[in-house]
Amino acid sequence: MTRVDYHLHTSRSYDGSAAPQEVLEAARRAGLTTLCVTDHDTIDGAVALRALAGGELEVVVGCEFTCVDGSHVVGLGLQSMIPERRIVSLMDRIHAQGGLVLLPHLFRRGSGVFRRELRRTDAFVEEVLARADLVECFNGRDTFDHNAQSRAFAAGHGLASVASSDAHRAAEIGSVFVEYDRPEPLHGRSPRRIWHPPQRELHEHPLKRAAMELYHRHAAALPPFVRAGYRAVRARLALDDVARGRRPPVLQYRLGVAEGEDRDARHG
Repeated sequence: MTRVDYHLHTSRSYDGSAAPQEVLEAARRAGLTTLCVTDHDTIDGAVALRALAGGELEVVVGCEFTCVDGSHVVGLGLQSMIPERRIVSLMDRIHAQGGLVLLPHLFRRGSGVFRRELRRTDAFVEEVLARADLVECFNGRDTFDHNAQSRAFAAGHGLASVASSDAHRAAEIGSVFVEYDRPEPLHGRSPRRIWHPPQRELHEHPLKRAAMELYHRHAAALPPFVRAGYRAVRARLALDDVARGRRPPVLQYRLGVAEGEDRDARHG
């Protein structure tokens, strides 16, 4: 059996707090066999963790790149750091290293490559999907609405889909994973089971969504004190803390060989 977390962060990431040894201990407790380390804009944490792990478990060297428009693109199986930050060119550079392109949290405001506030054209979506190897159908740090939208998008487009904890703390590692029966699966294409804690069905009010999309559409042009105030309010209201890692993962659904095929109903 193979259990993979496709997207997690160590303390080498600018927003991560999990030291390499903490990551390994959490992975052991969760029974994970493969960790895709995707620190923001660096591969240093992945390289260090792979050396520390030895042969105990597989550590995939990856990076979550911040592109020129703020979108995030993950490269997996990298040989070296890539300076390119234009989305399409970056994806080509990842493939040139023999790596895989993973599109994380597709619709998250501020960083999802297909987020609503950017109003992507059909031509852009087609060009990006032609280069994507994997997409997240569930992200442990994203909202119910965004995860539901991502899953429906992956199924509707027949995309190879996986799930991830997007862990930034050691306690979050192992909260989301993809389980395969094969020791060497075809990532996102072999039959697989998606595990994560039950997520409350919360839907954002349309007016709030419109206001937040307006903010994120123009955030780069706003004075620094406005952006700082926005982040302070989020932190004070604990909007970034949704009890990740406090509840154990359960089997949520299965995906078959044919992408988008859900063979079992939800268990959570």
